[in-house]
Amino acid sequence: MKRTYKRRPFFDPRNLGKVVFSLFIVFIAYKILTPPSEDTLIVTSPNGSRTARLKTEFYFDHQPSYKIYIREPGQKHWDTLHYIPAYTNVPADAHHPVIQWSENSARLNFVIGGSSIWHQTFSE
Repeated sequence: MKRTYKRRPFFDPRNLGKVVFSLFIVFIAYKILTPPSEDTLIVTSPNGSRTARLKTEFYFDHQPSYKIYIREPGQKHWDTLHYIPAYTNVPADAHHPVIQWSENSARLNFVIGGSSIWHQTFSE
C-alpha cells in the first residue's frame, strides 16, 4: 500500500484567525507591562560627539523613575547608562530633572532640584 502525503503550505489561510488572535494578545500584554513614559529631555554634547536622552517613567503613585540613555555617533540605537527607580527625596511636584554636559563633553550630569545626583565620565 502506497501512502501519499500532501505537503502543507507554510502559511495556511485556515489559521489566520489564530495568528491574528495571538498577535492581539501579544499587543495587549505589551501595553499592560510597559509603564507610561515620556522623553523629558534630549541633549547633544558641546562637541557633538554624543547625544544623551532622559526618559521619565511612572510606575506607582505617580512617582517618577528615570532612565538615562546615550547614543554614540553612527549608532542607531540608544544604550542605557543609568536607571533611577522612584526618586522620592524630593516631592513629585518639585522634580525638575535635567541632564547637562560638561563644557569639554567628558562628563554627563543628572541634576534634580539644582543638585547633581549622578554623573558619568567618558574617556576620549
